[in-house]
Amino acid sequence: MKENVKKFISDMSNIKIITEYEFHELYGLTFVFKSEFFQVKSQISSVSIMPIGIIYDENNEYYFAPLVDDVDVNQVVKNYLEFID
Repeated sequence: MKENVKKFISDMSNIKIITEYEFHELYGLTFVFKSEFFQVKSQISSVSIMPIGIIYDENNEYYFAPLVDDVDVNQVVKNYLEFID
């Protein structure tokens, strides 16, 4: 229900929300940032960049330590696999 209302308002007011994940490696850790761009009538009105987690390698296995509660882990993993290729 909440998503339907959000989509209806976005469609009526010509608002687009673009979400991107960025990965920055530092000292053997990969820091994950989520960027959200809000566009109104094809113009960027605001941008938010938030650190959402850390990816680290231990015993040849990757682990993700989230820094916030509402992380879409599947999307982070998908984008991280594209980043390391």
